[in-house]
Amino acid sequence: MERTARRRRVRIEHLVWAVMLYCGVVAAMWPKRTYDIWWHLATGKYIVQTRTIPDEDPFTYTRTGRPWITHEWGWEVPMYLLYARWGHAGLMALRAMVALVASGLLAWLLLRRGAAPLAAMAAGALAIFAARPLLNDRPQMATTALFVAMLCVIEHSRQGRHRWLLAAPLLMIPWVNLHGGFIFGPALLVLYALCTLPQWYRQRREGRPLQPAPALLIGVIVASLPACLVNPHGVAGAAYPLQYVIGGHAWHKTIITEYESPDFSEPIFLFLGLLIVAAAVAFAASRRRAGLWDVALVGVFLFLTLKWQRNTALFAFAVAPVVALQLSELLEWRGLAELGRGESQQPPAGLYVAIMAILSILAIAAAPNALSRVERAFAADMPGECVDHIQRTGLQGRMFNTYRWGGYLIWRLWPQQRVFVDGRADVMGQELIEDYCTAVKLREGWRDVVEAYDFDWALLAADSPLCRGLELLPEWSLECESETSRLYVRSSAPETPTEQ
Repeated sequence: MERTARRRRVRIEHLVWAVMLYCGVVAAMWPKRTYDIWWHLATGKYIVQTRTIPDEDPFTYTRTGRPWITHEWGWEVPMYLLYARWGHAGLMALRAMVALVASGLLAWLLLRRGAAPLAAMAAGALAIFAARPLLNDRPQMATTALFVAMLCVIEHSRQGRHRWLLAAPLLMIPWVNLHGGFIFGPALLVLYALCTLPQWYRQRREGRPLQPAPALLIGVIVASLPACLVNPHGVAGAAYPLQYVIGGHAWHKTIITEYESPDFSEPIFLFLGLLIVAAAVAFAASRRRAGLWDVALVGVFLFLTLKWQRNTALFAFAVAPVVALQLSELLEWRGLAELGRGESQQPPAGLYVAIMAILSILAIAAAPNALSRVERAFAADMPGECVDHIQRTGLQGRMFNTYRWGGYLIWRLWPQQRVFVDGRADVMGQELIEDYCTAVKLREGWRDVVEAYDFDWALLAADSPLCRGLELLPEWSLECESETSRLYVRSSAPETPTEQ
């Protein structure tokens, strides 16, 4: 009888896994236009071809030789190799693979915490789609998976398997070479230690051994810090994320959308809003008392995601197990927590298999449509026609370019041409970005910027105010135009080679 119940429980747990994996793949496959993809690809190509990891900028003429912490090389190399072999299909496969890891770990976490299957599926699916804006081709996606992995390590410890904490420093080694979000690894461990202090106090008063052992937990935190030094740039690479918070790169939070609060009037944040509401309702209606760890996770990451929308995925995956537990309490109150587990309610095993098969077919069937939409999404706002003209005519001289196209121009034109500016705001520096904004927005002094940088041609978005400015200057003429872009050339620009 016990063996039969165990088999039935495993079956419904498998359904939870199937739903989580399906949601992860579908959310990751859906097309998202990310302009930084192109300079990431160019960096991966540079590393593969030169067999070196750059420590200074090779892509711009305005910042040539400027120090560059190439901290995401571990993502950029496989990204380039997959794109070189299969194009956007390769990138979609990479996204899907990482999403499978993240959603699979989330499914394990939900079930390990003891959430009812229905609650686990509801909270998990909502969290995955809330995280969808960050499930894209950028290295930030790797942080999502490793963040959940660290939560799983901590959950092992919370349930008495404290030796799992020894895996934490090992997680930091790949993480520090994939994305600057590795700083959340030690931060989670420190938060866990702080939340354990009251437990240690109670254990000491009762004369019991302190669990987890303070020496183990503190030792793991300390060991995680030198693990961050295992990167090509050493201390500079390990300290890189701090530059965005309190260091020399903190200024660029004022110009990058990801450092703004989420705008809940935008459809992309619909699921995030629903997740926040669901968390509030579950906490208010459930009779279950949340532990200090759960409260800390929700409070810290809710604050971080409302401050900076780039933390949306971290909040979603951190809060999902907490919401699932609160929902489980509500389901138990309504007598639904054991739905699908009881003897009389147990559906046939074939039903679970059929649902899993349908989810697999739907995920596979969605791939071609998602891939075609990716191609269209990127083509919709790229200066492809003008770049083709530049390559065809061999246009010479120094360029001025729209910021968001910098990576694309590096991918298409480097090393024959170096760009004026690209999406690596930390490399570009505040002075260059301010000069760029002065020019493209026709602020006072825009002509001084044009003269100071002495560029020979400009590739601009069709709606850029600088288009009107250059048309007022007699030495500038329109060379090529498309629906999205305009190419202007100065009369004194170096002559293009004569076509044979």
